[in-house]
Amino acid sequence: MKIEGPRPPTLAGGARRGSGAAAPGFAPSVDAPQRASPTTGVSGVTSLDSILALQGDEPPAQRRARQARRGRDALDVLEKLERGLLLGRAPGSLRADMESLQRASQATGDAGLDDLLREIDTRLAVEVAKLDQLRNIRGVA
Repeated sequence: MKIEGPRPPTLAGGARRGSGAAAPGFAPSVDAPQRASPTTGVSGVTSLDSILALQGDEPPAQRRARQARRGRDALDVLEKLERGLLLGRAPGSLRADMESLQRASQATGDAGLDDLLREIDTRLAVEVAKLDQLRNIRGVA
């Protein structure tokens, strides 16, 4: 019995070297591989003014839907904070998430939805203030 050393991995159904003759009527291309064209540069960041102008033209129904989604996201972040506090450690990114959700606040034109979103934003502000106060007590920068 002959024991052989390890064999290098091969591709399943890999390329096989033939006698070098191609099938009749077939001539393999011997051109060098095509060079990829360089990518274009990244365009500049759109100014905040133009983004706000685009949002100003947004239909009211779309604005309400976006703000309702922001409200749900804010409630999810508050729930994550609650879970983190119960477990003894909340992710550090929650504070930044809460602040960015607060900054994205916008009137929808629907009095009921606006009142509800204002209450959620107030809760976000309270929790951010609590985290700031806790950070100052612990002396963490």
